[in-house]
Amino acid sequence: MYQSTQGCKQDMKLLKQIATIRAGHPFRGKIEEDPEGNARVIQMKDVDAERGVNWDGLVVTDLPGKKQPDWLKSGDLLFAARGNRNFALLLEDVPFDTVLSPHFFHLTVKREAKVLPGFLAWQINQEPIQQYLQKSSHGSMVQAIGRQELENMALAIPPLEKQHAIVALNKTWQQQVRVMVALTDNMQRTMTGITRQLLRDN
Repeated sequence: MYQSTQGCKQDMKLLKQIATIRAGHPFRGKIEEDPEGNARVIQMKDVDAERGVNWDGLVVTDLPGKKQPDWLKSGDLLFAARGNRNFALLLEDVPFDTVLSPHFFHLTVKREAKVLPGFLAWQINQEPIQQYLQKSSHGSMVQAIGRQELENMALAIPPLEKQHAIVALNKTWQQQVRVMVALTDNMQRTMTGITRQLLRDN
């Protein structure tokens, strides 16, 4: 069971101290679809902070060149660097050879950091860090977070035992959110069906 960390001293680390930070794949221009390609690409339209990645909807493309791309691996995080909401998402399972579009940063927790990837994603998405990101964003039309601001993000790192407890609590909460979203969607479809039936009857 989770116990409050209030009164306990936490280690403070910058994100660059605990994770390797890479930019998304450097596509030149539009990402061209190629059904026979060697890679899938996660774009902003494919990701939802609550529902995760729509793996079945990813564009298949071909990545030329001899250099090995920065393939996503299970346990990596993506960070949405552009838009009104800059969130982190843990990729617990990566079923295909996949890269990120340039709208994301690719985060990999360092082995020596003693930080759970799920805990890192959780903390980035909490209000104090989100406030830091809002203050650090720039851009006139579309807000964006730069690499330097991301690297210098300060995070509180408790012992692994507390990290595990927080991750477990967060998973329970996420499951409850998904249930509520599904119920809301079902109710909306029911209401829409009733309205259409009423219109047909008149």
